[in-house]
Amino acid sequence: MAAQMLRRWKSFYGAFDSVDAAIEAADPDQYSRHVFQRARGDLLEGLGNAADEDQAERICGILDDLMAESLETLRVVPSTPGVPIPTELAESVRALREHDSERVRLLARGIVSG
Repeated sequence: MAAQMLRRWKSFYGAFDSVDAAIEAADPDQYSRHVFQRARGDLLEGLGNAADEDQAERICGILDDLMAESLETLRVVPSTPGVPIPTELAESVRALREHDSERVRLLARGIVSG
């Protein structure tokens, strides 16, 4: 079952990189994402090694929460007017509109429409 949970997150995991890059671009000193990146790596490893379905589901829930928090941060960081949004970021956030987590889907839709 952990493998199924890992597959569930695999297609969305790359979105973290795009979102992190956009957040850090606003102010690299204030919005450093290194701690979050390490924590996510540890969680992904834990997901791959989950002992049972309950543990895998808890880890996926934590990843869902981390993605939602990242999207919230992306939504509120200052952006530079007139600077186009990177294609990779736009595609990643659009893809998150199909995520299993309702919170992530709603945040992604709000960012895309905004």
